Amino acid sequence: MQRLIDSYKNSGELHHAYFLVGGESVSKELTDFFTDYIKIAIHGNPDFHWLDFDTLTVNRAKDLLSSQERKEFAGGKKIFVIQTNFITEEAQNSLLKAFEEPTKGTHFFIISPQDNLLPTLRSRMQVIMSKMPFDSKSKILNLGIADRLEKVKEITDMIKDENQTKQDAINFLNQIEKELYEEGVEKNHESLKICEQARAGLYDRGAPVKMILENVVLNI
Repeated sequence: MQRLIDSYKNSGELHHAYFLVGGESVSKELTDFFTDYIKIAIHGNPDFHWLDFDTLTVNRAKDLLSSQERKEFAGGKKIFVIQTNFITEEAQNSLLKAFEEPTKGTHFFIISPQDNLLPTLRSRMQVIMSKMPFDSKSKILNLGIADRLEKVKEITDMIKDENQTKQDAINFLNQIEKELYEEGVEKNHESLKICEQARAGLYDRGAPVKMILENVVLNI
């Protein structure tokens, strides 16, 4: 969340769409951001919408897009906060069309506990991961190659047995990215590029999850 605050303080501008990965603490921090930095009323404001869905479906996404096309009431920013546990692929493709040609003065903030964005939609949003403390002993970057590969095997074996889903592989990749960012973007530029390519691969239907993750842990 500090990245969002710093960006706004430096530019005085909001991006048209944000994706915030995290739990209830992210919702509280975002509320504080609106009141303390944007200085916008979040109650009784017809241009501020906070919606909560278990699953954001394509029909709900289309309703949102219709709402965002309407003229604002107060002449300022229109804010849409969507808190959801999951976004369907169809809904993401619907949002993609709007984010390619965003409506001026309209800003979306999507909050989800899991990073399940398609690469095409992700490229048109600012993605902000909640900072999660990791025990230095459990950091993937501190593990040897054999231990990294064993972690990959555990995840992919569980996916094969249907005790876990592909989202668990994505969460594993998320942790690696967080650790790389913590160590420095410039230092880990190439490794972050490897993670980005892996993420795109994981979203393909029938993706070889084990091969993709092994390539990441062997080359970062």
